[in-house]
Amino acid sequence: MLKKIALVAAVAASASFATYNFFPVGDANKGQVEIGDTYAWHDHWSMNQVKINAKYNIMQNFELSLQNIGYQIWNEDDRCDDTKSCPDNDGFKALTVGARYQFMPILIGALDVQVPLNSEDVVGDYDPFGLYAAIQYTQEFVPNLWFGSELGFDWKFEDEKFEEGLKMTIQAEIDYTIASIGLTPWFGLEFDKKLTENKIDGHDAGGDDSQLTFWIGAGYDINPMFTVKANIIISNGDLDGDYTALNGKLAINF
Repeated sequence: MLKKIALVAAVAASASFATYNFFPVGDANKGQVEIGDTYAWHDHWSMNQVKINAKYNIMQNFELSLQNIGYQIWNEDDRCDDTKSCPDNDGFKALTVGARYQFMPILIGALDVQVPLNSEDVVGDYDPFGLYAAIQYTQEFVPNLWFGSELGFDWKFEDEKFEEGLKMTIQAEIDYTIASIGLTPWFGLEFDKKLTENKIDGHDAGGDDSQLTFWIGAGYDINPMFTVKANIIISNGDLDGDYTALNGKLAINF
C-alpha cells in the first residue's frame, strides 16, 4: 500500500494548479484547448506526460473544463535495468471535470471533480474520487497587469482502505502582457499543506506534510487563435517530494 501511495505522489508531481486557471472567466461561447508536454525530474527519477486541457464558457461568467486528459509515457528511476528492475508504468491518466463561476468582478468560485479513470499501470489499484473546492481573487492592477490567487481544499474519498488527509492549497500568479509584441511573462507560487492525517483502515497513518512550489514562464500569441506557452516549475517538500519540471503547451483559442 505504501508503495502505491508513493507512486501516486510521484505521478502528482506535475499536477499543480488544481483549477484551469485563476483569472477572469470571460465571455460566453468562448473556449480554449491546450495540448502540452511535461517533463519532470529529481536525482535519478524522471517522468514525462502528454496532456490535453479544454475549457468552454457555456454562458457569461460560467466555465466548464476538462483537465489533465493524457498519457504517461514514463515515470521511473533512471537506474532501471542497470542497478534495479522497475515495472512499466506508462498508461492513460485520469481526468478532472471542473467548473468556475465569476459571481463578482474580482471573485470566482471553483469546483473540480477528480474522476478515477487512471490506467492500473500508472497508479496501481489506488485510484480515488476527489473533490477540490476553491475561492479565487483576481484583479487587474494596471492595464495588462493581472493578479490571480486561489484558496482551495482537496478531499479524496477512501479507496483500497486508504484515505488521504484533507489538503489546503494557497497559490497566486502575476501576469503582464506586453501588448505590442503579444508576449505575456508570468511568475507564481503555490503552498500546499495537509490539514488532517492520512488514514489506513480508519487509523491515522501520518501524512502531515507540506509543499512549496514556484514557477516562471511566458506565453506568446502567434495570432488571436494560437498561443505557445512554456514554464519551469521548482518544488520542494514532503507532500510530492522535490522535483523540477518543464512544461510546453500550444493553446488553441476559439
